[in-house]
Amino acid sequence: MDQPWVYIVLVGLLIVVYAKIIPRKSEGAAKTDGPIVREMEQAMDHLAMELEEQNKALIELFSGTKQTYEEHMAQLASRVETLEKQCQELRDELGRLTFSEEQRRVSRQADASMPGEAVDTEPAKPDMQPEATNKAPMNMKERYGELFGLYESGKSTDYIAKKLGMNKGEISLILQLAKQEERSNA
Repeated sequence: MDQPWVYIVLVGLLIVVYAKIIPRKSEGAAKTDGPIVREMEQAMDHLAMELEEQNKALIELFSGTKQTYEEHMAQLASRVETLEKQCQELRDELGRLTFSEEQRRVSRQADASMPGEAVDTEPAKPDMQPEATNKAPMNMKERYGELFGLYESGKSTDYIAKKLGMNKGEISLILQLAKQEERSNA
């Protein structure tokens, strides 16, 4: 019996015999504790059912919240896209207006330098005069005095829009342009 496999077999046999004896003892104990064990099993089953119902309710709540979030995000994405389009249209319009003013200035210069016409000895003066006359009406605060009066008195853009019959976006643009004008004049 010097070989280790013999010891392993003997230990395995002891475990098998012990396993056969133990269940018989616990069967006898289970007969005396039967009602208590059944009540505990029922309580555990009831608890498991309640936990499962709560998990289902949480999953439904989470999925509803997720769906609401996705819908809200889709709406916001749509609004952002619309606002970006409007912003691009305003930039294009502003670019066209600036381009039109530049064309007018160039055509005035071309008209002034055409042969056969009298050209002033001081070409800077005619250009300076239109700019001076253009500068006065282009002052945003003078041009939109009523709008700035309402704005400075603390009225909202909604109120100003209704009062003056203008679009809120137009009012915001005018206010922004006036701020830029103040910065450039400062």
